[in-house]
Amino acid sequence: MTTAPDMLREFGGAPVSGGRFTNPWTKHYFVDATDGATSNGGLRTDDALTTIQAAVTLATAGDVIYVRPQTYKLGTGFNRYEEDVTVTLGGDGGSGVVATNANISLIGVSQRGKPSDFLGVRWKKGSATHLTIDAPCFHVENIGFFSEDATYAINLRCNGATRTQEGTTGFSIYNCAIKGDGKIYANGGNEVQIVNCRFQTKYDGTVGGIEMVGSSNAVQRPLIQGCEFIGGNANNMSAACIVGAAPWQDAVIRDNFFNADSDTSIYISIAGSTSTGIISNNHFGVADISTGRIVEGGLIATGAYDGGGLSTAT
Repeated sequence: MTTAPDMLREFGGAPVSGGRFTNPWTKHYFVDATDGATSNGGLRTDDALTTIQAAVTLATAGDVIYVRPQTYKLGTGFNRYEEDVTVTLGGDGGSGVVATNANISLIGVSQRGKPSDFLGVRWKKGSATHLTIDAPCFHVENIGFFSEDATYAINLRCNGATRTQEGTTGFSIYNCAIKGDGKIYANGGNEVQIVNCRFQTKYDGTVGGIEMVGSSNAVQRPLIQGCEFIGGNANNMSAACIVGAAPWQDAVIRDNFFNADSDTSIYISIAGSTSTGIISNNHFGVADISTGRIVEGGLIATGAYDGGGLSTAT
């Protein structure tokens, strides 16, 4: 009998012991647009599904979805997943109802013995949204989003008291790349984590970046750490890379790198004097950031590094 760890070894060398993604109480789904089939069940590598949405539709709380890259050919380029995916809340959203689609993980992996996989999972969709999330604690890892001319790369939705959308609660994204003007957008937030991701503007410099709006739902305890923000084809970034509308509460923006100038001369813009948190130990690829490059609102900005070294002025 093939066990879940055996399937993970076969599929791409994902962690097989002592790791978060081998939980025996959950199911593991596999997506393979090259060798899968729409009629498959998705629970084995030789029975993989062809689309991410098919796996998301089948998955429930705690399940893990592994996505295999499509074929890359040197000198030719690679195919991409081209679909809009929505993660629904599950349950009826009523008071006291546990969301049945909480804690799903979406992980890009390479298949052992498939050297054409080496550039990883690429996901492209224009003039739309790649990934819409209404369920809490969704996790994304190791995926490249090509979001030029997209509305959003990822849209985290929350509608407050009605509780039919809770996508801003506990969302996390690690080790991903977002290229283009499609942003990560959140209506409110509760412990959203964006860690070790790269954001590259559209080829003309139009910024996607991160926007978290706290107008109707507060942005609580967001963490943006270890991310890199770069321009497109040697163009400056058109605007701020990290934008927040108040209220933000207990925010942490730290250890990030901004490797191109901004046409607006602003890299980080957090509105509202009542917002709280810290902007610390960030690095900027310009000579001087002492002229309003960081608009911190009520946050405390400290430890900013530019071409002149450490600066406390913003």
